[in-house]
Amino acid sequence: MIRAKTPFWCAAVPATALVSLSVVLSGVLSAGCNKLAEEPAAAQASERSRDFVQLDPKSPRLDFIKVEVVKESDSSGKVTLPGRVTFDEDHTQRVASPIDGRVVGMLVKLGDTVKAGQSLLQLSSPDVGQIQSDAQKALTDLSIAEKGIERLHKLQAIGAASEKDVAQSEGDYKKARSDYARSEAQLKSLGISPSDPAVNVALRSQIPGVVVERNVLVGQEVRSDGATPLITVASLDSVWVLGDAYEQDLGLVNEGAKVSVRVPAYPGETFAGRVKHIGEVVDPNTRTVKIRCVVDNPGHRLKPEMYAKMDVETPGGTKLITVPSKAVLNDGDKAMVVVATEGNVFRTRIVQVGPEVESNVRIISGLTSGEKIVTSGAIFMKQEIDSH
Repeated sequence: MIRAKTPFWCAAVPATALVSLSVVLSGVLSAGCNKLAEEPAAAQASERSRDFVQLDPKSPRLDFIKVEVVKESDSSGKVTLPGRVTFDEDHTQRVASPIDGRVVGMLVKLGDTVKAGQSLLQLSSPDVGQIQSDAQKALTDLSIAEKGIERLHKLQAIGAASEKDVAQSEGDYKKARSDYARSEAQLKSLGISPSDPAVNVALRSQIPGVVVERNVLVGQEVRSDGATPLITVASLDSVWVLGDAYEQDLGLVNEGAKVSVRVPAYPGETFAGRVKHIGEVVDPNTRTVKIRCVVDNPGHRLKPEMYAKMDVETPGGTKLITVPSKAVLNDGDKAMVVVATEGNVFRTRIVQVGPEVESNVRIISGLTSGEKIVTSGAIFMKQEIDSH
């Protein structure tokens, strides 16, 4: 029988030593492989973390971009703010019902022009009789209180009435007069008298204007605590334009300043107004303050909820930074520009911008005078940076 010979090097090395040697070699090989695998991954991570791109001075890609120096310019005596047209709340009435009832007649239509005191709708309500009764009682109480105080004043003159009785009588008279005034105002708002029997009442307009909103129909039940106005009447001879001013612009806007309003519906036309109020609170989300302007509205051409731009007159000499609109890129809710530095290095930078005016954008923060940005081909350079 022939026996296989064991290699001399295996015979010379104990089995336990062979196992240890195998483990060591496996560890070395594994570490080496892991290191080789980690090096490209680290390089890739390094490449992904780059937020810039550097171009060779002779790169043909430089021919497709334009770099300009950021400069400050004079405000030209105005600052432009975005805004919208709203009703002039000083000349607007939202009509609600002071009593519970049912609408039995609509006396105006949407768009009708009404006068102050004109009836808008009629209500039928079981509360009318009670209101009349309360008014008659208030009138009777007032008459009794007047006679009582006259009698006590005569008695006081001859020393037959005390100061306490007179004071009590005067208090009763004041209360009766107040109750009657309240009842009279309620009757007046409903268009009924204390004595004439009535079933229906009329709700009236308190101002001249136009019916701009109607939220009620004949037969509809209404309540005195309803949250939605039944009819809205507004004078459109003037409107409010509400604008948003950035914190940095507050020093440029003063109450009483002249305003020119522009809307997309009438290109090339402006509507004159003045700043009426500057808000007291900064919006925590937009970092802006509300600016309210009163604007003349001849022909009622400005319509509430129109978008508008407000050119507000400002003190001269104010320096602003503006850049071409095409230099600003939008990335979701962020605005950014591509900044150029020494050695043809290009980086993206987030900036805060104002409204666009005549193909230029106001830079609120993020850039300083003297820096260089890409004004043509910015989208191309951003793609180059993102690809690196």
